[in-house]
Amino acid sequence: MENVKTENQVEATIPTYTELEEKIENLREQLASADAAAIRKSEELDAILSPLFSALEPRIHALAESIAVNAASDAAREEVENFDISAFEYEIGEMIEERLPERQDDEEQREAVESIIKEVLAGATLTIDV
Repeated sequence: MENVKTENQVEATIPTYTELEEKIENLREQLASADAAAIRKSEELDAILSPLFSALEPRIHALAESIAVNAASDAAREEVENFDISAFEYEIGEMIEERLPERQDDEEQREAVESIIKEVLAGATLTIDV
């Protein structure tokens, strides 16, 4: 008999299916209520923060822009102050040489001058008064 009594006691402690369904439904209702409360709080917070952020946005933007301008200005100033043109001497020389016409030797230069003089004087008439 003791065995039967123990089984009855065990069965009495096990919740029925209906009881479990009720607990689940209760928990679902609590969850829905908590979700609704969280949504309301979120909407209230948005209602407070939205105008605040709208008011602060131009100031934040101006501050960020000022910081960026100062950083760029400082970087440019540092580059100018630390600029060493001698480090670019070879490149500068190359650029100048590329743009200069090739230098002619003395013979080629004399021939070019003679050619130009002949062209100028070809159609000219010279008269010499003595």
